Amino acid sequence: MISIFDVVRISRIDHTVVNSRQLVITDENGKPNGLLTDLLRDVVEKINIFMTISLSTTVDDVLVSLSNNTPLPADALVEYEKILTETVTNINFAPRKSVIELVLDHH
Repeated sequence: MISIFDVVRISRIDHTVVNSRQLVITDENGKPNGLLTDLLRDVVEKINIFMTISLSTTVDDVLVSLSNNTPLPADALVEYEKILTETVTNINFAPRKSVIELVLDHH
């Protein structure tokens, strides 16, 4: 299985890093999860501002960089770690909506 961070790390659209607005977290029925989507978009925006990720970048690298470069409290970093390490069960490319849906299984 792959994590949300794995998807963010390897995904490109037209060879460009994915814009945070192009990512949506859904359940297996395609229902969007607004809270998790907002959290993911927030962390991806910060990643894109404060660092360049590569195939060798880890979640720990992201957390250290954000800790060093932002005034984020520790509890925010914990939430970022949780969302980045969530397991993705499926990826749905929805070109009509211009989004990539990351499907999570929360039974």
